[in-house]
Amino acid sequence: MPLLADPSGLTQDGGDGEDPADAEGLAAVPCSGALHSLLEAAYSSWTYDSFALAAASQGHPLSALLYFLLHRSGLMTRFRLDPLMTARFARALEAGYQDQPYHNKIHAADVLQTLHVVLTRGGLVPGYADPLTLLACLLAGAAHDLQHSGLTNDFLVATEHPLALLYNDNLSLGAAGRAHWSDCRSPAENHHLATLFSMLRCPELALLAHLPKQERDKMRKIIIEL
Repeated sequence: MPLLADPSGLTQDGGDGEDPADAEGLAAVPCSGALHSLLEAAYSSWTYDSFALAAASQGHPLSALLYFLLHRSGLMTRFRLDPLMTARFARALEAGYQDQPYHNKIHAADVLQTLHVVLTRGGLVPGYADPLTLLACLLAGAAHDLQHSGLTNDFLVATEHPLALLYNDNLSLGAAGRAHWSDCRSPAENHHLATLFSMLRCPELALLAHLPKQERDKMRKIIIEL
């Protein structure tokens, strides 16, 4: 796993990157058949089979679901997200998940779907959460374990892993003498976030670059807090 968030390896043809033709296929919505049925069910159902989605999407559950949710919810239209760049970003994000027993792209798709249903069927959207917040939540859910090594934070810190050194594992205390959870020995979470934001700065993946800085700053804050 690279120490610094480097999206370049996720945007080239071959290797871990997506095939441009494959991204174009993802952007060709609506899809049909079993995949479309599973995606429609994932949009609003409390019962959902992420393994079935992985099979129907030919191993692309996270990118298929992320793109579908952005499209189906109207966020792509609302924020003028370029379809092909969004598809390319979704594939690159998915490629950033390693083949771990648990912290993998199927798990990420499962978390993304659960978060979306909690927000939409739990009464938070519309109302409490505006479209920008929903967009931030979907990106946060999709990227929450990006480039996860399969190792716990305690192990990273105890073994002086390069990620622990890179993101500083010291416990920071606030003015009241209490530490916020985000400051508490969490090199893995810092790495997930840094990798996501680095990807969004890559020209080929910068689907939010056209948004006003105030909106981008608000999204960044929400994603970090999540």
